[in-house]
Amino acid sequence: MRGEVVAGALLSLLAAGVAAGVVKTASVRQAQRDARIARSIRVTREDSARGVMRKEVVSSGHGQSTPPEELRRRVGLLAPGTYVTDILTQQDSVLFRWPERLLDAVRVYVEPTSAVSDWSLEYPLMARSVFDEWALAGFPLRFAFVFDSAGADIAIRWVERFPSEAGQRIGETERIHTSASLIANARVLVANHDSSGRVLKPDVVAGIIRHEVGHALGLNHANDSASVMYRESASWAISSSDRATLRLLYLVPAGSLK
Repeated sequence: MRGEVVAGALLSLLAAGVAAGVVKTASVRQAQRDARIARSIRVTREDSARGVMRKEVVSSGHGQSTPPEELRRRVGLLAPGTYVTDILTQQDSVLFRWPERLLDAVRVYVEPTSAVSDWSLEYPLMARSVFDEWALAGFPLRFAFVFDSAGADIAIRWVERFPSEAGQRIGETERIHTSASLIANARVLVANHDSSGRVLKPDVVAGIIRHEVGHALGLNHANDSASVMYRESASWAISSSDRATLRLLYLVPAGSLK
């Protein structure tokens, strides 16, 4: 009887040790994934001057479920006509996007009024219409405009201009990601004056909004000057490559390709 008890105890200890080892291994892997994501979202001084989004990682989700090799295969099939390669280069081979939100809409807050000099009532209307324009890309998200910023998933606010140390910046997006490479929250700032204090034309402000909302939805900069996501903002119109790239993001799982 005693021998059986001792043997049972040893088996229990062994099982506990194996379980602890599995948990520890999983924790190590998750820490490695988080570290990789953290590396991929660092913003250089040069990028910051161009208004590249500032980002953070919050611990949430269950990590990446799709193996990198399978993710590479899927992206490769959909890559023609997109600038996903540009995005992967900037983000250390990680793709970020919102989780599917067909039933639970992404809540969008657009600041309805502002004390910013030369602010126009056109701006909120522009911002709302931009979401309709991006929706033409076709992806599993719905948007609901809310009047309380506290519960918003995406918030758009207005500033007169960015500080001189920000260079020529006229827009900025801050995205918060989970450890599963999913976007949890986004905050957008749009200026209506350039760095020298000149008032920007309404079509330029609309273009800034399109560009920054593209960031909020998961896009990064494109090397194609015809894209609204071009880093120098040469075009203010959403192009076919913009829509194709956004569609790709939502046809594949979020995560790292390496």
